[in-house]
Amino acid sequence: MSHRYHGWWVVFCAFVIALYGWGFGFYGLSLYLVALHDLRGWSPAIISTGITFYYVLGAFVVMQVGDAIQRIGARPIVLGGMVLMAAGVAALTHLHQPWQLYLAFLLMIPGWGAMGGGSINTIVAQWFDRRRGMAASLALSGATCGGLLFAPSFAWAIDSWGFATACYVSVAVMLVTLGPLAAIILRPRRATEHDVGDETASKVALNGEARTRRELLAEPRYLTMVGAFSIGLLAQISFIAHQAAFLEPTLGLKGAGWAVSLTALSALVGRVIVGLVVDRVDRRACSSVVLAVQAVSMIVLLSTSSVAGLYVGYLLFGFGVGNLITLPGLIVQQEFPRQDFPRAVSFNVAITQLVAAIGPTLIGLLHDMSGSYRTSLIACLVLQSAAALLVLSRPGPRPIDLPADA
Repeated sequence: MSHRYHGWWVVFCAFVIALYGWGFGFYGLSLYLVALHDLRGWSPAIISTGITFYYVLGAFVVMQVGDAIQRIGARPIVLGGMVLMAAGVAALTHLHQPWQLYLAFLLMIPGWGAMGGGSINTIVAQWFDRRRGMAASLALSGATCGGLLFAPSFAWAIDSWGFATACYVSVAVMLVTLGPLAAIILRPRRATEHDVGDETASKVALNGEARTRRELLAEPRYLTMVGAFSIGLLAQISFIAHQAAFLEPTLGLKGAGWAVSLTALSALVGRVIVGLVVDRVDRRACSSVVLAVQAVSMIVLLSTSSVAGLYVGYLLFGFGVGNLITLPGLIVQQEFPRQDFPRAVSFNVAITQLVAAIGPTLIGLLHDMSGSYRTSLIACLVLQSAAALLVLSRPGPRPIDLPADA
């Protein structure tokens, strides 16, 4: 039955949503910065302030996306977000004053919320229970492909056609490909539809009202999870923002580019590997291993200056990239009642995004104060090690209303 189950078409659609969502709303930000600097002469600091605004305000939008999908469905949320993302990217080509950048980002922010991690996790959760880990990993592989495929293609288009034409063509491709796909596939799940092995879980009633955000923050298990992934992603995103600058003195710009590509490829492989096993293991333990692998990557990078050693370090680092946005939703599924899932996952994404937004600036300050990236790498190592230990802490009773193997 599983090969006919509509949920796998939903996973495919979610993959495409994530591809464009991260392509335009995450990886594209660095390309907008370069293009606007070249076109308008605005300093990176001015543009970066707008990007910080984008992430901070976006976190508050992301908080609402899970509840919104539960109330009115995935189809209108994704289609509306897609249109706003397209409008915001197109608006970037008409900017003449720095303050107008904030208006363009105001259009893009709901698009990022509708096409980001909180949305993808909630969409997948509506169709899967037992094999949710695999389904979420496959869907969110689209985010990795946003960096591996979309971002280089978009960069090539900007270089070849100019910023405006590249933006118009790219958003047109998104509207033509994702629009019909989402309109057709993102329908509500029928009561008679279930994945293989989900027959029992699909009949479990929702017990009581979903927790409020205040109640979630009062739950020790939720706090340890959010805390661990917040500091883990703080280290991860900080390092990603500075990885080319860290490598350029040793590998040159082209070599740094190859290392970044290797990181994205390793992230894709790591997500698939974790997706194959995560439904059969303890998800906090799995998260701890992923964070520990990234901590080991920092040790490798700190202890070597050889080209081969640097590539090994980046290969290990890439293994965890992406998995840290998949695993929190799987822990929530394993430890919390079903009615809490949309709000708990969206709230986690919002908090971790807020915390991680300050990371690149902090790492940059450490570099400027110490004169090298060594202190920054040590800081990332400490953060990742702390996250690997914190995620294993699960105080209090398990507030779950489903069978453990559901």
